[in-house]
Amino acid sequence: MRRESTRANWIALMVSVIVGAVFIALMTLFIGGGRAGDLLLGETSISVYPLTLQNIMHMFFFVGLGQLIVRWKSTMRENVFLEEMGFLPTDDKTVFTTDTEINEIKTRVEKAALKGTAFLPDLINVCINQYTKNKSVSDTLSVLNSNLELETHRLDLKYSMSKYIVWAIPTFGFIGTVLGIAQALGSLDIDKLTGAHKTEHFQILTSKLSLAFDTTLIALALSAILVFILHVVQKGEEEGVNNAGQYVLRNLINRIKSDSNLNGNQ
Repeated sequence: MRRESTRANWIALMVSVIVGAVFIALMTLFIGGGRAGDLLLGETSISVYPLTLQNIMHMFFFVGLGQLIVRWKSTMRENVFLEEMGFLPTDDKTVFTTDTEINEIKTRVEKAALKGTAFLPDLINVCINQYTKNKSVSDTLSVLNSNLELETHRLDLKYSMSKYIVWAIPTFGFIGTVLGIAQALGSLDIDKLTGAHKTEHFQILTSKLSLAFDTTLIALALSAILVFILHVVQKGEEEGVNNAGQYVLRNLINRIKSDSNLNGNQ
């Protein structure tokens, strides 16, 4: 499972870089050469085009977006397992009274676990294995809670790269602003700030300052979009983990009649 997840992340990374490069090329083609090109692409910045801070932020944005798409697909896969596979009975009458019934569920779950990377089949399998060992519902419930906590922590780690990108984009914007202000002040010749030259120098200064703040504007816009998507995707995936836990609790653990009865009907 870990190998498949790593592969998906690498594929998403490569696709994101390609999409980002295509986006920059199209933007250069259609809006390059004007004020919009300066704002969105940094064409007249101190960098050598296309290696500008704006383009770097665009690339980071698409990489972060690609990583979030991978997480969103994982959430959709979990929902499919939860809603369509029907591992456990969901009616109000079924009660597990023999080990045979539980073993039948275990067989179905193991086959599904071999075909995918979803969390639900593994969670059911772990709970059944624990119950099979000592016939204790309370111990099985403890294993369920422990696995839910571990999965929540694992999900948080999977978003570490996305959270770094969300932090890095505004940082690049502020760096661009500082460099732009430094460039503007460096171009200001105090000795010539007299007479007609005074207005001309201040026009140059304000022009370069506007270019400096462009990086912050683009950074905040891209970061705001990415933070919103990150929030929606992470919330959906955490809800999927909670739903999986409730599904196993209601339809497996709570349906075991009792430790003593089930053990006596083997």
